[in-house]
Amino acid sequence: MDFYEAVSRRRTVRQFLRKEVDPEAIRRILEAGNSAPTWNHNRNWSYVVLRTEEEKEFAFGYAKRFAEKFDADKYLNGYRPYPITLAQRMYGHAVPLQYTMLRDAPYVIIPVFKGASVKVEFLSKFNPLATIWCVIENIFLATAAEGLGCSMRIPMEDEHDEVKAKLKVPPTYMIPAFIGIGYADPREELPEQNRADLAKQVHYGRWK
Repeated sequence: MDFYEAVSRRRTVRQFLRKEVDPEAIRRILEAGNSAPTWNHNRNWSYVVLRTEEEKEFAFGYAKRFAEKFDADKYLNGYRPYPITLAQRMYGHAVPLQYTMLRDAPYVIIPVFKGASVKVEFLSKFNPLATIWCVIENIFLATAAEGLGCSMRIPMEDEHDEVKAKLKVPPTYMIPAFIGIGYADPREELPEQNRADLAKQVHYGRWK
């Protein structure tokens, strides 16, 4: 697949088909992650891979509780003194699927990076966090190039610590995201999204 086609095809998938994924495709996706730039040249990251429903149910109890207590109908259709925004519609669509989009994905990739905290004094201390997001973007694009889809959940603070403890991730590592990978269900209905306008985003020489 052409690079720009992979970029345009990549999107967040929250409903997957019950279809097996070739383990070799997952290996290629992770190798693509390993090709990301790294600030210290040490590539201080690893991957936890979940495959069975039991593994995912054990790991993602927080996401399940979070999704089940959310009343999407009330959120989307309740009274508002102003029109509902596109972001709110997407939120109402996404929250109820926060658990099932991980449970139903044939693979869940959990990248972990070496770093004890993101609360740092100096901007340069964010380098490990910036690096792991380069890894994640490579994973996203490789997933699209394989003809697969991916979901992503960024853990909340308590959730991060809960999953980290359950999966026995070392204390010197952090989890930036949970990534489900599988074949996208074409029946998933997607709310409208805003489209970026490059002409309004680019500022040459200085912000004008």
